[in-house]
Amino acid sequence: MRQTKIVATLGPASRRPDTVQALLDAGTEVVRLNFSHGTRDGHAEMVTTVRAAARRAGRVVAVMQDLPGPKIRTGRLADGRSVTLTRDQTIRIGTGDFVGDNDRLSVGYAGLAASVRAGDRLLLDDGRIELEVRRSDGTEVTAHVVAGGTLGEHKGITAPGVALPDSGLTLRDVEDLAFGLELGVDLVAVSFVQSATDLQRAREVARQAGRPDVSLIAKIERPQAVQDLDAILDASNGVMVARGDLGLELPLEQVPGLQKAITRAARARGVPVIVATQVLESMRTELRPTRAEVGDVATAVDQSVDAIMLAGETAIGDHPVRCVETLDTILREAETSSPAPVPPRTAMPSGHSHDRALCEAAVTLAARSGAEAIVAVTRGGRTARLLSRLRPGSTVYAAAPSEAVANALALSWGVRPIVVAPGENIDADRLAVERRLVVTGAVAAGAAVVFVRVSTQLSHVDANFLALRRVGDAASS
Repeated sequence: MRQTKIVATLGPASRRPDTVQALLDAGTEVVRLNFSHGTRDGHAEMVTTVRAAARRAGRVVAVMQDLPGPKIRTGRLADGRSVTLTRDQTIRIGTGDFVGDNDRLSVGYAGLAASVRAGDRLLLDDGRIELEVRRSDGTEVTAHVVAGGTLGEHKGITAPGVALPDSGLTLRDVEDLAFGLELGVDLVAVSFVQSATDLQRAREVARQAGRPDVSLIAKIERPQAVQDLDAILDASNGVMVARGDLGLELPLEQVPGLQKAITRAARARGVPVIVATQVLESMRTELRPTRAEVGDVATAVDQSVDAIMLAGETAIGDHPVRCVETLDTILREAETSSPAPVPPRTAMPSGHSHDRALCEAAVTLAARSGAEAIVAVTRGGRTARLLSRLRPGSTVYAAAPSEAVANALALSWGVRPIVVAPGENIDADRLAVERRLVVTGAVAAGAAVVFVRVSTQLSHVDANFLALRRVGDAASS
């Protein structure tokens, strides 16, 4: 069973209900909604579509809202048609909502003209076009085209090395976040995080919306985030290594090392890691990935990341379902050939030492007894996450009391959430889980399974529990 999770982005190429269903059937565990594009009505429709498809598939699938953040984008163009910027030409970039052309582009972000200086570089459309700033009067930038190309509407503009004044959470983000929480999204990716303060602001918005425990994913895209990584990890429920913008903000050759360092730091704290951007980029148009792309995915598996994300491949590509099928195949093979992941020594929080002891005991018991699976009986997902951090050799089934808790666990490495209504005591919980596992075919009747539950409550008899059982014994007794 594949342990590394797949995140697929929905977009024009994948918004039809039958395509969404096919993406889930192909193995997608988390569906991403990119709020930089589309409408709120469209996103609401997608949430409904995903929930219905997940029910039909009988699977737990999380919905991740990806906030736009303070990303600078080009504005409107005449008739929506692309323009061509040629080398050595002069181009002006003004602030406002006017229609741009080959000589003057619009941006809605006033901070760009206020921040750049002569000699600064501007990278457009993921670096495909490069400009050099000649001057800025605070409202309009005049630049020289170093490397030209075709430019469309709403393409990103990056100013490497330039400190922009806005935080990682804009007014639009706050409004979109409140809307997403109302829709019931399970995960929220906060874009262009610069410090832990950005996540604290997002948490406060979630608290005011009545969702204080929603999982926040910090997107690491800027040098400031790398510098404040430890605090960001402590304030988040997961991180995304957004290699696209990282490779624009920092020298491209530094990105592989940063991916490794971020993954190592996150795993040391037990924070899930998503690797994103250009994973199977060639498959936007081609039927097969390049050898380099396959190797890139295998490297991420060797680093024991929790999830791999497809963006444009499934959102606007020609073969969205095939991309997920291909990634699933690569991940399965990579996991088979990679060394067993080793849990970091600091994989557990230090506040409750019995947490680690019980989870380590469960993993050891499963390994030495040859148990087919570990079942984490959990109320809020804590036990399952603790086990995932240890990277056990057995699949972890997380028996969650609600869809919300189960969905939030969909991102965690090696965890297969199932929804089981809580019983009066641990024995009732265990019996219900056993029946569910056997009925669904997840575990064969008679198979050995380790059951574990971890709680901070030490005074309750059933609060902390560890047992090795043969599934079906209780049902037949």
